[in-house]
Amino acid sequence: MAKVPQVDRPDWPLPRRAVDHVVLASRGTTIAYYAGVVLVVAGLFAARLLPCVDYPQHLALADVAHRLLDPTAPEQTEYQLNYFTYNALFHVVVARLSAFMPIEVAGRFFVAASLFATAAGVVALVRVLRRPPAYAALFTPVLFSFSVGWGFVNYVAATAIAVWALVFVARASLQPSLHAAGTVGALGMLCAFAHVLVMLILCATAAALALELACRVAPREGPCGERVLWVLARAASAGLPLLLGCAYCIAVNHRQYAWAPSTYHDPTMEGTGPTLWAKIVFLGTFATGLFRDTTDQVVVWAAVVVMGGSTILAWTERRSGSSAAEQPPPIVGLLGVMLIAYLATPSIVLGTHLIFQRLAQWVMLGALLATPCFPSAVEGRVRVCTCGLGIVAGVNILLHCVVFGWETSDASALIDDLPPGLAASAVIWEPRSLAFSNSTLTHLAGYYAARKHGQWAFAFARYLSLPVRFRRAQPPWPAKGWEFSARDYDPRCKYAHAFPLVLVKAPAALPVDATGEWPVRKLVFKEDAGAVRLLSHHGHFWAFDTAGLPNDGVF
Repeated sequence: MAKVPQVDRPDWPLPRRAVDHVVLASRGTTIAYYAGVVLVVAGLFAARLLPCVDYPQHLALADVAHRLLDPTAPEQTEYQLNYFTYNALFHVVVARLSAFMPIEVAGRFFVAASLFATAAGVVALVRVLRRPPAYAALFTPVLFSFSVGWGFVNYVAATAIAVWALVFVARASLQPSLHAAGTVGALGMLCAFAHVLVMLILCATAAALALELACRVAPREGPCGERVLWVLARAASAGLPLLLGCAYCIAVNHRQYAWAPSTYHDPTMEGTGPTLWAKIVFLGTFATGLFRDTTDQVVVWAAVVVMGGSTILAWTERRSGSSAAEQPPPIVGLLGVMLIAYLATPSIVLGTHLIFQRLAQWVMLGALLATPCFPSAVEGRVRVCTCGLGIVAGVNILLHCVVFGWETSDASALIDDLPPGLAASAVIWEPRSLAFSNSTLTHLAGYYAARKHGQWAFAFARYLSLPVRFRRAQPPWPAKGWEFSARDYDPRCKYAHAFPLVLVKAPAALPVDATGEWPVRKLVFKEDAGAVRLLSHHGHFWAFDTAGLPNDGVF
């Protein structure tokens, strides 16, 4: 039986230099692409408070982690650090960075670096897979994604790591080397430390990509069975280093599940989600869905139209026998895997919410890799169109962040006025803003904790998967929490009594007297309106000290 030759096909050239991975086909398109990316990242620096829902919680935990680096810190009695976990990269890195810069600068620098690394990784993936480099700009509309808007900072960082891991999985599939295998293994471990869900996504996409590329470069001669074995061996050599990260995640889960099995199940909503048709029709919403004017979704659908137009044109030319088929073929495996995952995954899995929505960004990545090449006659115009679309997306995001900064300047000024080291809770009416549809101000108390080194209500330190956790028992949670429902705030309940500093965002339509203070007091504190002390007031934002109120509330 003839042996199948173990040689690499010469018709799949790879970028030779490191810089070749992150530049586009020309200087002009490179500048245009990264201009869009820079505009997106600049939005993170347009306001002191980021329009990211859970971000203040993670920032406050990172500040605690920084203080816990001192073995004599008083926080040692309240919190503990656990590095053997996933969902931890943001807290660990920002805690270290905050030794050299303010914690809020460190936090936004980390998020900005994650977005920029993702954008550069998409270019590298496109270049390695021989797709038109300008197609990377079709990803810019989802760079500031649903996950960014919800403040899933560890997921966002892990996404950047996973994209770069796929770059080296692709290289290892095409030209195996110890360097590529080692890099895949190291990035897999880092991804596992950053976020377990992205590690699952990385494994699925890496398997699809490695198998497809191995099939593309497999020898054309020899027995079928040996060629199949060749493909499997080549794909395995590229993807097996990821097993290190998988083993790490399994070990962490085995340990943490035994601590609190109930946290891995939501009995009322587990496995629920919208219909398949809703997932398709509202893809733009689940990919971004952040702006109240929905312009972000318009830009996303414009990118989808470009991809769809190319597919239709390629199909038409193939039917007519055009030579367009000689172009490098699209990469379809990643799209297939992520589209199935997106449609099949519910919104709530293992007690964790907003799961399938995070996959929409990966569907868009798979779609641009599967987009056929445009004919050379229109290639230049398409390049201008795609890069222009990326710039439009960047400008749109920057403008909305500027508006958000203007809207929340009073909230930031309020926090600046307050004394440090207190225990804060937030009672937020109308947590949405004019610019963003998410409840971006829900965790306002977390900003106080990060900036003023205090404590905050409803802290994420209760979640076992995060590296900063409570060391001792906390006040029992109220039967009705007010984190997402300001009307349920009871200043006399025991949980509220543990957080006497109350940050309030009053309804914009609240009737006011000459000072505007008494209606706010009555709305929030009811019969105790006259017993609380005003600490600061800026616009619709108020801060009160409730120390001394009775703790005889009903819950």
